[in-house]
Amino acid sequence: MEYADLVENSNDLIQVVGFDGQLLYVNQMWVDTLGYPRDEAYRMNFFNILHPDCHCRCGERVERLRTGESVPRFEVEFITRTGQKIVAEGSISLYREQGEARGIQGFFRDITLRKKTENALREREEQLRTIFESSVAGIAMLAPDGRFLQANPAFCNFLGYSENELKQMKITDVTHPDDIEDTLRRRQIARANRSQSIVCEKRYLRKDGSVFWAQLSSTWFFDPQGQPLYTVPVIQDITARKLAEERIRELAYYDGLTRLPNRQLLHDRLELALAQARRHDRQMALLFLDLDRFKGVNDTLGHAIGDRLLQIAAERLTACLRDNDTVARLGGDEFVILLADFKSSDNLPHVAGKILKALAQPFDLGVREVYISTSIGIALYPDDAEDAGELLRHADMAMYAAKEEGGNGFRFYSSEMNARAVARMDLESNLRRALDEKEFFIEYQPQIDLVSNRMAGLEALVRWRHPQLGVIPPAQFIPLAEETNLILPLGEWVMEQVFLQCCRWHANGLANRQVRVAINVSGRQFDQADFVEMVKRLLQQTGAKAHWFEFEITENVLMKDVQRTIATLRQIRELGIHVAIDDFGTGYSSLSCLKHLPLNRLKIDKSFIADIQTNADDRAIVSATIAMAKRLDLEVTAEGVETEGQYGFVYQRDCDEVQGFYFCRPLPADKVLDACRKHLDES
Repeated sequence: MEYADLVENSNDLIQVVGFDGQLLYVNQMWVDTLGYPRDEAYRMNFFNILHPDCHCRCGERVERLRTGESVPRFEVEFITRTGQKIVAEGSISLYREQGEARGIQGFFRDITLRKKTENALREREEQLRTIFESSVAGIAMLAPDGRFLQANPAFCNFLGYSENELKQMKITDVTHPDDIEDTLRRRQIARANRSQSIVCEKRYLRKDGSVFWAQLSSTWFFDPQGQPLYTVPVIQDITARKLAEERIRELAYYDGLTRLPNRQLLHDRLELALAQARRHDRQMALLFLDLDRFKGVNDTLGHAIGDRLLQIAAERLTACLRDNDTVARLGGDEFVILLADFKSSDNLPHVAGKILKALAQPFDLGVREVYISTSIGIALYPDDAEDAGELLRHADMAMYAAKEEGGNGFRFYSSEMNARAVARMDLESNLRRALDEKEFFIEYQPQIDLVSNRMAGLEALVRWRHPQLGVIPPAQFIPLAEETNLILPLGEWVMEQVFLQCCRWHANGLANRQVRVAINVSGRQFDQADFVEMVKRLLQQTGAKAHWFEFEITENVLMKDVQRTIATLRQIRELGIHVAIDDFGTGYSSLSCLKHLPLNRLKIDKSFIADIQTNADDRAIVSATIAMAKRLDLEVTAEGVETEGQYGFVYQRDCDEVQGFYFCRPLPADKVLDACRKHLDES
């Protein structure tokens, strides 16, 4: 009786089936689960309540039992009275009455819910597997020590390894050497803090050795005791973005021609170096470089050749320095070197000398070898300045001082240099204002014919009458006007005023005296493409005649580009204007070139005349110059004749004309006609 109650009230589905399939007994759980009342169930065949999806090998199992074999547990699918499917798991055995086998008894447990859960998990796992396999993001699983446990195709493709190859490796084996330390540090922090997620950018090394930039999101999984189980890194390719960012950074911080740091990056590094120098109470130095004669290379050989020279110069400068030094290009032919850490300022001349030597070597530019040099200015922190702007400005000033001494050298900054620079800036400001305020005026110095003793010509000399400083000598403001390009409007103004003044003189009696007027033409003016057209325009506007005038052009200007010079001089001569080579002997003329220039006159520089009575070399130079000019059919004027002895020497050498205080000081325009008449009467 107790056994019957146990069977009847069991949580298992219990049934007895005859060998013909007829249901002989079902317990209450069977009835409750499948929904068939007992009287109905006993009229049913077991095979009729199996679900169509069920592929039960019942006959085979029964035969095995009847032969004495055991049958393992298996699953079976029933169909309920309402048509639902029930999945059950259990076992069967022979049912005996009085020792004789009468059928099969089965004990089953309803596992429908469990099967649904398993199927759902299986589907979920399959979905995850599909995502894992087909994801465009690289996904892997790593052991706590960094060994690869799994890797999806995308991860493998990113790095160029197969999954089997990766399983033999650790994450550090595929990490860029420069990022290994950060990778290990992040993993240690994650383990110590039980961080579940890490997001960063890092570099990997592909199998072929190339660099792969990735956005990394790594998730850590821990057991209940907090021990790491594994990590799942997910990587996305950001190589193209990083290359674009690097390109943008290069454009923002590096010079496009030389690949050196530009002004912005130099400023950033200079500020950082200054902060470190203040913190550690140490010195630092700034070297400002400007290439000597670079403009000549650009003008004669073209900008492409000039650019190549700058690239080679940048390479040589970099080779002269240590890895922790900075060499930057500010623009043009200007470079700056930042020496943030040196033992003693006594070493700086050695560094500067090394740079001078490197840049003095010939530059092989393909079309020809070129020789240049450089001027270097040096400023120190904290001796010369305590902020970046002042330090850079003072190094620049020192560089200009080196250049004024002839270049190919270096100078340290000094306070006296700063005072001169401030004065120079004030002068430049006043010079710009003077043009607008019409503070310039012109005086004329007579040129005397040594044969007739008459006034043969006049040289127009521009003067500046400053309202506070008085008359400023040309030697102080003409070079500044050249540097700032103010010489162009000033030179045009001078030419226009001289043309107008000559028209007034000729209207008042100078026309019959054949007195020419010389006008100094600056190098900047002469180099202008429209120079000849400007002269034509002024002649037309003023009504002046070209044959009244002579242009004086210095030797160095004429020799800069001989072929272009010849072409321009011919145009000037065709207008009727004479041409004189001014300050002859102070430049670097080639006599073979000189004979081809369409000139009318040589003017011997006053520096040779000054010591002519005491200096044998000067006497020889003046004598040779006069003789050479005669051979070239050129007239000769000696400048700066101030004594009777100087006059007598050039007179005896058949010099054509003299100019200087011995005869007359420069005259204002309203005194010229009287001086001209005086020399006419005295002759």
